[in-house]
Amino acid sequence: MKKLILITVTLLIQVFDASAQINLKTNDLNLTVSQTGQVTAMLNPATGKNYLAKGEKAPLLRIRTSGEWEEPSQASFKSGIITLNYPVSRQTAEIKVGQHKTHLVFELVRLNGKDRVNAVAWGSYPTIIGQTIGEVVGVVRDGAYAIGLQSLNVKTIGGVLKNSGGADDSRGSVAVSQPYGSSLQAFSLDRSTARKVTAWGQYPEMPVNAIPNETNLGSKIALFGCAESQVLSRIGVIEVAEGLPHPLIDGVWHKQSPETGRAYMISDFDEKNIDSLLDYAKQAGLMSVYHESPFQSWGHFVLNPTSFPNGNAGMKTCVEKASKKGLRIGVHTLSTFINTNDPYVTPVPDKQLAETGSSILTENVTASTTEITVESNQYFKNIKPSTLHAVRIGEEIIRFRDVTAEAPFKLLDCQRGAYGTKASVHSKGEAAGMLMDYPYNTLFPNFALQQEIAGNLGRFFNETGVSQMDFDGHEGCYSSGEGDYGIQAFAEKVFKDTKHTLVNGTSRSSHYYWHICHYWNWGEPWYGGFRESQGDYRLENQPFLERNYMPNMLGWFLLSSTTTSEDIEWMMARAAGYNAGFALVARYKNLQKNPNTAQLLGLIKLWQEAYRTKIFSADQLTRLKNPENDFHLERNNEGWKLYPFKKFKFEHSKQVLQPGQPTFSEWTFVNNNAEQPLNFTLTFMGKEGTINNPWLELDGYFKLELPGEYEAGNSIVCNGTSIKIYNSKGGFKKEIPLKQALPSLKTGKHTIKFDCEFTDEKELTNRFIVKTISAAEIIAK
Repeated sequence: MKKLILITVTLLIQVFDASAQINLKTNDLNLTVSQTGQVTAMLNPATGKNYLAKGEKAPLLRIRTSGEWEEPSQASFKSGIITLNYPVSRQTAEIKVGQHKTHLVFELVRLNGKDRVNAVAWGSYPTIIGQTIGEVVGVVRDGAYAIGLQSLNVKTIGGVLKNSGGADDSRGSVAVSQPYGSSLQAFSLDRSTARKVTAWGQYPEMPVNAIPNETNLGSKIALFGCAESQVLSRIGVIEVAEGLPHPLIDGVWHKQSPETGRAYMISDFDEKNIDSLLDYAKQAGLMSVYHESPFQSWGHFVLNPTSFPNGNAGMKTCVEKASKKGLRIGVHTLSTFINTNDPYVTPVPDKQLAETGSSILTENVTASTTEITVESNQYFKNIKPSTLHAVRIGEEIIRFRDVTAEAPFKLLDCQRGAYGTKASVHSKGEAAGMLMDYPYNTLFPNFALQQEIAGNLGRFFNETGVSQMDFDGHEGCYSSGEGDYGIQAFAEKVFKDTKHTLVNGTSRSSHYYWHICHYWNWGEPWYGGFRESQGDYRLENQPFLERNYMPNMLGWFLLSSTTTSEDIEWMMARAAGYNAGFALVARYKNLQKNPNTAQLLGLIKLWQEAYRTKIFSADQLTRLKNPENDFHLERNNEGWKLYPFKKFKFEHSKQVLQPGQPTFSEWTFVNNNAEQPLNFTLTFMGKEGTINNPWLELDGYFKLELPGEYEAGNSIVCNGTSIKIYNSKGGFKKEIPLKQALPSLKTGKHTIKFDCEFTDEKELTNRFIVKTISAAEIIAK
């Protein structure tokens, strides 16, 4: 009898355990949640393989109360609701579940003590997939199968909660590499009560206003699994089903449109020269003309009257002209940066300018007082990150040199009525707020003003028809103290307020914004020539873009009045190798002055046509990606011709030898190709120092002397007909006159001797490169 009872009890326990397990299904992912609220399986139903990492915790939802995180201890499922219990805090969470063919949806719909729960975290969900980690898009994949997490609204931040404001300075942490494979996670913060946070990593204890009703309720995610080849289309389906941003270009989802990631021109057009610049862009086969600095101030976004005397109407005319040519017009801003000449600052500063903190006046202040006494120096002493040292009191902005370290705390050397505000009388007890600023001579908004600024942008785009922008300086949204929520809310409002397609890029990557963004285009041209300016950084970005399903982009390149076809073809070879877009900074005067503008723009168009029609073989694409390789591209009636260059590299350094012994270097190389002009580059490598009077001798009969002093980083470039000198940033300095014609480089073996005078102890290395063009690789039409 006892044995029978024992068997019956055991069977009842087994039945109870089976019923307690929660099984959720899509066509491509089976998810199991245990009776304790832990995810216990993430199965591919086609193979039966479980992708959940063994031995790792996987709570469906964690909650944080009083600074402590807690996992659920019990879970039940009824009528589409998972109820989770948290015994330590005595909280209960209800999660609405949606089971669709393509994805699962989890939405937090109730907390019995919502005022006590200041944060929730979805996961982390540990997987055994470690091959490709899409840290921003939130997808991990192994070559065959993929698992993804998508945040379904702005309040749900994809990634790891790292600080009080919810800011993540990394490029992304929705998916994170782990020793066992990877993890997927998201979080939400209760923003409905006023609080203090460390903003932007450098403003501790910054007061942040409440956002009414912005609690954790409504935090929502989707989980999906599918074949790796289906990931992008699957996310598109989820966007439409769940009401996420789903921008279209000519009726095609922008993530799958061939128009996304196209190269564009950054220039300085105005109402007078717009026709010429549109023609230049058309010659180069570019997507748009994008104004690099159209506004007289950011914040209200009033156009510069010098370039646009007719204001928004003038810009609209430029847009209409561009549209007739099949081009877009774009504008550059710095997102939420506010110039000190903007109406948000002068003559009456907006009360919603971001303040890192404030204190009250302990004495009355006259309109001429230069030492202002405050109750606390807490926020005023943190002036290391400040460049303006600006304080707002009422309707006046005051700049100060420093604040005293001991009480009574005084702001010293105050400059009254800064930025066109009025020096005024202030009473004891008034608040003095330390304004957040940036070295660009700008201030910032709090969250409410940030959203107003987003509305200003939306109105500008609607009034003018401008259809391209970059959220450059997107990190400025951290001034709100709302972390990545601020970044994503700003972009979403601009997107929703703009009533037409708005092609856009960013200076920061974030998960929810991924759905809005068309491209990430990093790499600046200000630090060197085409090859040198952030060259490694540009190429290192490409795998990051690829694993996050973003188009390859190479960044910005500067076309100057002396840019050569060799520069352009070096850039375009990289673009072809990666099938990448880029921004060509081409100002009107430089386009007018460069004698080869038509040729350069023609090369850009030719190369784009080649790689957009996918003419190159896998081997050619590999070689085109290598920045050490140079190419020339042509097309005629026979088809495409790709000419690789062969490079012979030599170096010459200072030698200590016996008196009278020659110090030159002697090098040999073989030109296996046809006779051609002599093409070489001589670069003086090093951070500082100079050399004098270099010379070279070819084949024991032709000596070329290059008299003068040359600084570190200078280059001497010979293209067979002329010799030019460039500075360390690739800028043209001057042309060296030739006393006699340069010899051609015949087929066969050659010898070069080289020497120079080293002038000081900072020795430079002379890098000498000879280039020979090889026979064409014919690519059929």
